[in-house]
Amino acid sequence: MNWLKILVGFSALIIAGCAAYFSVTGLGVLFAGASVSVMIMASSLELAKLVAATYLKQKWDEIGGFNKWYLTISVAVLMLITSAGIFGYLSNAFQAQSLKLQVVDREIAVWQTKITVNEEQINQFTAQISNLQQNSGTLLDKGKVNSRLIRSIDNRDKEISKINDKISKLQEENAKNTEKINEIKLSNLDLEKEVGGFRFVAEAFGMELKNVVKFFIFLIVIVFDPLAVALIIAFNGLVSDKKRKQKELLTEIMENDQKLGLYDNLDDLMEKNYEIYGDDGKNLSKEEETPIIVENNIRIPIDLDRDGNVDGYDTDGDGMIDEWVPKTAARAREIRNKLPYYANSSFDWSDKSKWINDQNAVNYWLKYKKSQEDDLVKIY
Repeated sequence: MNWLKILVGFSALIIAGCAAYFSVTGLGVLFAGASVSVMIMASSLELAKLVAATYLKQKWDEIGGFNKWYLTISVAVLMLITSAGIFGYLSNAFQAQSLKLQVVDREIAVWQTKITVNEEQINQFTAQISNLQQNSGTLLDKGKVNSRLIRSIDNRDKEISKINDKISKLQEENAKNTEKINEIKLSNLDLEKEVGGFRFVAEAFGMELKNVVKFFIFLIVIVFDPLAVALIIAFNGLVSDKKRKQKELLTEIMENDQKLGLYDNLDDLMEKNYEIYGDDGKNLSKEEETPIIVENNIRIPIDLDRDGNVDGYDTDGDGMIDEWVPKTAARAREIRNKLPYYANSSFDWSDKSKWINDQNAVNYWLKYKKSQEDDLVKIY
C-alpha cells in the first residue's frame, strides 16, 4: 500500500502546484492594476488553503467548534477563489486566440462578401440570358422571318455575348477572391489547428465557438482545484490510516498477551515500535537490525525460529528477549511461550559447535550455564 500513498501524494502535489500557478497568474490578470501584489497575496492564500485542509483532516476531532467551521468555510471560499483565478487564466488565453481569429475572420469576410456580390450578379446575368434566348425562340416559332427579325435576333446574340463576357470576368474575380481566402487560411494554419477541435465541436452541436470554449473551461475549473484539495486530504488519510492500523495492532498485542506488556504504557510501545518497523510493516534492513545503543544499553536482536524476522531484543546481555517486537498479533500469540533454542532444557551444551558462533547463545551460557558449571566444580 506504500506505493499508493506515494502516488496519491505525488499527484496531489502536482495538481495543487498547477492549480496554484494558474490561479495566481489568472488573478494577476484579473487585477492587472496591482498584479504583483495580488499574486503575492494569492500565493500565500494557496499555501494556507492546503495547510488548513491538512490540519482539518488530521485534527478534525480535536478542533473546537468555531475554529473548525471557520477553517472549513475558509477552505471552501479559497477553492472558489482559486477556481475563479483558473477561469480567468484560461479565459484570457482563449481571448488572445479569439482576437486573432476575429482578425482572420474579418479578412476572410471581406473577400467572401465580394464573392457573394459577384455570384448575385452572375445569377442576374444568367437570368437575362435565359430571357433573351426565350424571346428569340418565341419570335422564330411564329414563322414570320424578315430582315427586322433577323436584326433583332443578331442584337440579342450580341447582348448575350456581352453578358457572357461579364459573367466570365465575375467568375475570374471570384476565383481570385477564393485564392485570397485560401492564402489567409494557409498563413493562419497554426491558429486553425489550435482551435480546430473546438470549431468541430461547435459545428457538430450547432453552437457558437465561444460558448463551447466556456463550457470546457467550466468543466476544467470544476475538477481542478477541488481535486487537488481532495487528493491532499486523501494523502493525509493514508498516512493517518497507517498509524491507526499500527496502533490497533499494538493494542491487540497488549490486550491478548500480558507477557508482552514490558512497557509502561502504549505510547512507549508505539515509540519503540517505530524505531523497529518501516512504513510497510516490514523489518528494517540488516544494517538496522544490528545491535544499537539505546540509553547506554546494547539492544541485540533475537530471531526465535531463525526465519529472518526479529522477534525481540536482548537489552541486558543474557541472551533472552527483554523487548518484544512481534511483527503481527498472530506472531505475538505464536511466540508468547517460545524460548530461544539454547534456552530449552533439552539443549545439549556439550556440543559447542551448535552454539559457540551464536552471540546470544554465548551470552546465555555466560549468564546462566557457566555459573552452574562453576558451582558443580566447587561441590566436587
